[in-house]
Amino acid sequence: MSTMYANPSACAWTGQYAIDPAILTFHKTLPEYSQTPLRPLPQWLCEKLGVRHILLKDESRRFGLPAYKILGASWGCYRVVIKELSLPETTSLERARRAAEHADLKFYTATDGNYGRAVARMATLLGAQAYIYVPKVMAEATKEKIASEGAKVIVVNGDYDTAVKEAERISVETGGLLIEDTAWPGYEEIPQWIVDGYSTMMVEIDEQAQEVVKQPPTLVLVPVGAGSLAQAVVAHYKAHVPPSTVFSVEPDTAACLKTSLERGQITSIPTEDTSMCGMNCGTVSSLAWPYLRDGVDGSITITDVEAKTAQDLLVEIGIHIGPCGAASLAALTKVLEEEKDLFHIDCDSVVVLLATEGPR
Repeated sequence: MSTMYANPSACAWTGQYAIDPAILTFHKTLPEYSQTPLRPLPQWLCEKLGVRHILLKDESRRFGLPAYKILGASWGCYRVVIKELSLPETTSLERARRAAEHADLKFYTATDGNYGRAVARMATLLGAQAYIYVPKVMAEATKEKIASEGAKVIVVNGDYDTAVKEAERISVETGGLLIEDTAWPGYEEIPQWIVDGYSTMMVEIDEQAQEVVKQPPTLVLVPVGAGSLAQAVVAHYKAHVPPSTVFSVEPDTAACLKTSLERGQITSIPTEDTSMCGMNCGTVSSLAWPYLRDGVDGSITITDVEAKTAQDLLVEIGIHIGPCGAASLAALTKVLEEEKDLFHIDCDSVVVLLATEGPR
């Protein structure tokens, strides 16, 4: 089975996406906001791979948490609260918290790890109670970290997709607020808010790339679980003039996007355990699908061994990130070794790798 899927028509696909400046303004009101680093990788590695620059967006510490997920979770939770309580869109975080505490709100979601912890953190900041549904394969240490944020952790007898369905069922039964970062027909408003929250990362990358290399990226590699971050990446970078190339990367044991791209429709798949557990999703978000179907230039799958090799290389360079974060470098290496000409990557390419999490 091929480990790469190419979509030649994506190079001509463009989007019309404008980032709402209110999102970055909101993020700046959260505790510990600062830009995460955009780290240039060594010139010897760029020369080895045959590109001009490789820039790694290091999301190993975002608002005090070890992943980017809180960018989307924070905006999504905030928007849910102000809508539920009929508050103005200009409501401050503190006022939203006071109103949420009085209303005794309950948040429900499913997670492979980092997203659930981010929702739990926001529940605490907003005075709500979080109920986080997790797959049975989740490590005890990960469950403990989620619980440490004040959440109630519920283990389901199944995978991530099973956890999503259970969180939805219980939220309906209890009248709670379902705050998922994956969408399906009839449930798309809240996932879109979460996608919008990820736009802060794109704003930072654009500013930092201009500072570091004086030009925007020509290629962006993004890890994919259900596809919400990839949707944000495609929506933003395909609206650039000229548009950037976008590659997705998935574990070979959970390649729901690549499978769906090959079949031309959303296709749910069974998944297996992987060190890249934050990407262990079996179904692409329905909201993300049109963007990814039309705007992803290449979809690459990698093994746990390939992710670990990339992770070890980054440690040698002095960058400590998790396997999901290292996946982008593993995919870039694979593409440049096997299909460089197919994707038109050359010595002028400026590559951005999204390193989405810290060490697990």
